[in-house]
Amino acid sequence: MPILFQYLLKLFLQNFMQVVLVFIGLFFVIDGLENVRRFSQKIYFSWGDLGLLLLSRLPAFLSLLLPAFALLASMLVVSILSRRNEITVMRASGISLHRILIPFLLGGMIIAALHVILQEQIVWRCNLAEQFLQDRITGRFLTAKSSEGSFWLRSGRQIVHAAKANPSGLELEDVSVFRFDANNSLTTRIDAENAYYQNGRWYLSNGTVYLFGKEANAEPFLYQEWPVTLEPVQMDRTLPEPEYLSLLQLWDIMARLKNEGVDTTSYEVTFHRKVVEPFIIMTAILLGFPFAMRIPRQGGLTRSIFLGIVLGFAMFVIVDLSSAMGLGNRLPPLVAAWAPELFFLGIGGFLFLHLAEPRRGG
Repeated sequence: MPILFQYLLKLFLQNFMQVVLVFIGLFFVIDGLENVRRFSQKIYFSWGDLGLLLLSRLPAFLSLLLPAFALLASMLVVSILSRRNEITVMRASGISLHRILIPFLLGGMIIAALHVILQEQIVWRCNLAEQFLQDRITGRFLTAKSSEGSFWLRSGRQIVHAAKANPSGLELEDVSVFRFDANNSLTTRIDAENAYYQNGRWYLSNGTVYLFGKEANAEPFLYQEWPVTLEPVQMDRTLPEPEYLSLLQLWDIMARLKNEGVDTTSYEVTFHRKVVEPFIIMTAILLGFPFAMRIPRQGGLTRSIFLGIVLGFAMFVIVDLSSAMGLGNRLPPLVAAWAPELFFLGIGGFLFLHLAEPRRGG
């Protein structure tokens, strides 16, 4: 690895870490004061739980703002290099802006990889821990499984209603099954006292089958196999919030809910946004690089910090607005997640190409 490449990569990562540490300090001060205000009067409040609550919120905070941190770090480094005339020397030595940008993008790839690890292994677990700590401080505890109360499910051309599911999800009570043909006409209704799951199959007991055709017919039964594709996990009707799930968990629950005919918009938006976020980090660096190159040497560092914060805030607002439009069904989930990325990628790519190959006068 060339010395210049190592130098630029090291300088970028060092400034990135400094930016992260500064914002972590601000996070603990601002969020700590806010949580003291919110929870200090609660009967179960303790300083230990408050400290754990802040720590559990930190990974989500970092994950949310990593693109802005990367953008700000890239602008700081470019401004520092410009003030020292190091970029001028590099270009006079025949080093193109494309080669100067490569170490920044490699640093962005490292940050993006850390972001993926953070999202898939840490953030969703910390979100669960945060909810648990808030419930403990406020004295509010939620049950994990819906063992009482009726619910509806769909499996293929069958719609299922059950009055109750046991906690294991292996047995249902007061079951009604409605079967439809290809024209969505009701063909069969089954009422049974119980349904239970055994050896990978479902069975109905103590019920009646009602057949609808030219002539209605009712056939009672004591026991019969029930051809249905339901998993015991589907009996848990307390759907987790999307932020409490990893990518694989989101994929699984989306497939399950689609099979049941349940709206999955919030899960799809979150899924696609998790996929696109590492690319937004790379785009933030590409966007910040040409902006910083155009800042005059005089007062460049201060302007870089200010402009970096403004651009980072603009990216955050546009990404969040697009996600909100996706959640509100104003945009398809895929478009809501990728539109901001493509928008900023286009701006950053255009500015960089224009900077690398400026128009020459005649």
